[in-house]
Amino acid sequence: MKSITYPLSLLNTPVWLFDIDRLRIVWANTAAVSLWNASTLYELQQRDMADGISRTVLERLNQHYDDLTGNLTSVAEHWTFYPRGRPCSFECFINALDAPEGERWLLVNASSEDKASDSDTLYRSSALLHTSVSISVFDRHGMLKYLNPAARRMLGANLLTLPERFVDRQDWHLARDKLTQMAETHIEAQMVTANGTAWHSMTLELCPDPVTGNSSILMSEQDVSDRREAQLRVHQLAYSDTLTGLPNRTSWLNKLTERLDIADDTQQRLGILFVDLDRFKLINDTLGHAVGDKLLVAVARRLSGCVDGDQYLARLGGDEFTLLIKENTAEDHSTEMAMRIVKSLAAPMNIDGHVLSVTPSIGISLYPEHGSDANQLMQQADLAMYAAKESGGGVRVFQPRMTTQIQRRLLIENQLREAIDKKILQVYYQPKLHTSDGHVIGMEALIRWEHPTLGWVSPTDFIAVAEETGMIGEITQLVLYEAMRQQTRWAAEGYEVSVAVNVSPVEFRQGDFVAIVREALSVTGCCSKFVELEITESMLMADSSTIQTILASLTSLGVRLSIDDFGSGYSNLGYLQKFPLDSLKIDRTFLSDGEISPVIDMIIGIARTLCLTVVAEGVETIEQREFLIAHGCDQLQGFLFAKPLQELHATQFLKTYAEPGNRWSHRAIVST
Repeated sequence: MKSITYPLSLLNTPVWLFDIDRLRIVWANTAAVSLWNASTLYELQQRDMADGISRTVLERLNQHYDDLTGNLTSVAEHWTFYPRGRPCSFECFINALDAPEGERWLLVNASSEDKASDSDTLYRSSALLHTSVSISVFDRHGMLKYLNPAARRMLGANLLTLPERFVDRQDWHLARDKLTQMAETHIEAQMVTANGTAWHSMTLELCPDPVTGNSSILMSEQDVSDRREAQLRVHQLAYSDTLTGLPNRTSWLNKLTERLDIADDTQQRLGILFVDLDRFKLINDTLGHAVGDKLLVAVARRLSGCVDGDQYLARLGGDEFTLLIKENTAEDHSTEMAMRIVKSLAAPMNIDGHVLSVTPSIGISLYPEHGSDANQLMQQADLAMYAAKESGGGVRVFQPRMTTQIQRRLLIENQLREAIDKKILQVYYQPKLHTSDGHVIGMEALIRWEHPTLGWVSPTDFIAVAEETGMIGEITQLVLYEAMRQQTRWAAEGYEVSVAVNVSPVEFRQGDFVAIVREALSVTGCCSKFVELEITESMLMADSSTIQTILASLTSLGVRLSIDDFGSGYSNLGYLQKFPLDSLKIDRTFLSDGEISPVIDMIIGIARTLCLTVVAEGVETIEQREFLIAHGCDQLQGFLFAKPLQELHATQFLKTYAEPGNRWSHRAIVST
């Protein structure tokens, strides 16, 4: 406390420190001891002020402390003292002071209203009361009259007029006008300092010169640049997306509501585009979140390149983006913008060495046709986006019937959990036949769901929902255990056929997947050489060292590994050489549309070179079958032979086709 009290003790004006909580004077200079009519400082320090302070005064002192530790820098009040038995009026300047151990102190300076008081003493006294801020005094024309030491350090040699101190003269005009009206004002503005410019918090007050009585401007100021920067960061965190720098969901809703209010007054039409990236979760799950984040940044950059000046782009979260545009008399403008986005994202992106192609699903809603408020329009655009996604991507404008479609999807999501818990999901089996003699060489285990009201729910519908909601792991394990149990039962009957299980990328990347497979083999007693795990190409695009470790661990268990739907994804044959694979399954799209793609011949040739078994799925015609046999395909699977079958029918099919022999003339048992 000595560093605080030493200079104050030299003042002729009374100054003291008051402890609010203990209601005692902590320290006072000689002038203050006399003012309080005490013989010594020690005597004054021993006084209990509780007897002389009313409840009202105490409440006011507490309020002063709260205000001074908040927005105010000082307060002034007229107090009356009786040092020599007669009343004396003093103007008391009060400041809060940081005290040790969390105590609450007030620093009080009592300035006599006697006009004969020395003005320089008053200025120095006022400056000492504001040791943490810069104090300056200007005449009514803004010419500098006085600077306290803190102000001199802050300004250096730049002894400017008050208007010149303001970086933006409009701030000065505003402060001057308020001073004229109210004699006191508070403002934050950018000010000129010795080190350039900085944000300052200032209090300007009109006060008379103690000697001349002329009007002067007393200004106290404090650098608040750090606080302003912190506020800006907080604002950015609250209203900006930290990954892409785009406005976030909060900013978007605020802007949409604002634009809707304007559009309502001006009869303006608006278009809302809801953009969702197809297969982004797959990229995240297979290549990792670091790659996924960089992809989102690249997408945001491309979307920004499509946006005009009066349009508003935001990221809602995940892989969801929104765009607000002014619409013309028809929906053409929104659709054109959506197609521009599709085209912009079509070019592949190189992210950390991975060449990725991104396609968006875009839903459009229009104001006022599809809604009158932000939530309704967002919901309609979201529905249109889901409709686009369910149809394979592209652009869709909201239609009322989409509400029914999304309700169905929500029903699937809500009841899928119950279907898993109550074991309503069933495992079906689709045979794989050897091309050499037509006997059954394996069965692919496939999940099926018959809903009591929806009927048979397509795996395309509920698998996508399961991956989005995190239920896919349970489904994968359900199929894995049931397929192994079934293989064990078939083996007990003398049928040595393998079972193939599709593995979700989400489940595959779990750290315990190898342990799950090991546990399933142990529990079911299944022979590992009759288990085949089908993984997608996209899984191999992830961190190759991690994938190689997982695949090597699975191979050590004795299970076989197959690439499913080869050719539908990244189709990089170079990856096949890096991993311990046993077979690949040609994607059914190469057999569709009544034509057989020449790519099949190339895939079979390279697979032969790599000693991989080739399986063709989706075989539906005799022509396809003959072509595949002629070009050396090893195994066939498709509706020409059998649809996915229930366990009983699959066993009957197995008994019919288990033995080698030419059985191509037989028709399959069709599942119901």
